Amino acid sequence: MRYLSLHDEAGSDGREGAGSAREPAAPRRRRPFGWMPLAFDRSAVLVVGFVAGLGVGLSFEFHRAAPLPTAPASSAASAAPATAPPAPVRDDVASAAAVARVHQSGKVRIGVFGDSFGVGVWEALDHQLPRESGYDVLRFAKEATGFTQYHRLNLETRAQEQLAADPVDIAVICFGANDAVPFYAEGHEQTLLSDGWKRVVGERIDRFVAVARSTGASVYWLGLPAMRDPSLDASIQAMNAFYAEHMRKLGVPFLETRSRSVDEQGRYAAYLPDDKTGARKLVRTNDGLHMLGVGYQRITAPLAGRIEMLAQKMRRDGATEAAAK
Repeated sequence: MRYLSLHDEAGSDGREGAGSAREPAAPRRRRPFGWMPLAFDRSAVLVVGFVAGLGVGLSFEFHRAAPLPTAPASSAASAAPATAPPAPVRDDVASAAAVARVHQSGKVRIGVFGDSFGVGVWEALDHQLPRESGYDVLRFAKEATGFTQYHRLNLETRAQEQLAADPVDIAVICFGANDAVPFYAEGHEQTLLSDGWKRVVGERIDRFVAVARSTGASVYWLGLPAMRDPSLDASIQAMNAFYAEHMRKLGVPFLETRSRSVDEQGRYAAYLPDDKTGARKLVRTNDGLHMLGVGYQRITAPLAGRIEMLAQKMRRDGATEAAAK
């Protein structure tokens, strides 16, 4: 099997939530997306890519691929008949607690949770939903984390600490880059997307979403884009399908990003046309995994639009409730 792991090196400066005492927030400043130097992990052979605009050196460790589980030969014959697709999850209803906070503060506070992709999503949303427009986008994401990586960091505990210090009205979640691997849990190796893998990861996701909702926040899950390596891309696509189904059960909107990261033939593409001008732009880093700032903005544009619509409703509801008192 080939193991994929994301290593945390230098942290990026940015507007983080105050929930982690070991990671003090730095003064907020806007800066252009840029390139960072290569960094090397002495403990393994790394394929290193640049992460633009994150202020973070990120690297992946490749050993042997974690194969997807093979379905039994009889599974196709015994499959249940196709059913109608489920109704889309609604995201136009906010909690009373969130509406009251927004009305009182005048700000919609958005917490972005995730790994290195989450960091990129945070910076993109921070650009698309600026403070002067009534938003406060907090970085709760941390590189080299994931639901299979609890030996490094328990995501639920960290999120509880972050939200206790910084309650948010909207939570955005983007994990998975480090989870396309087998891992050990319950005394056994849980192979990628096996029943055991899905059960353990699914239970952790359930608890994490419950924590994210604990402040009355509306929750969104952002899927992962296409990857250059075919084997990894197949694993990411399969995980995206697992996340999407799990979010449907939890009533959480899942926003796919693959369609905005591929060319007209549905293939991985480092260059993609600009939405406004049509000019082709470099959107991926040279590792075939991460994205440049413009790439993250490309895949988060639909999410930013949905957040804006929800924020407008929260502000209207708050004003209406205040006027009725």
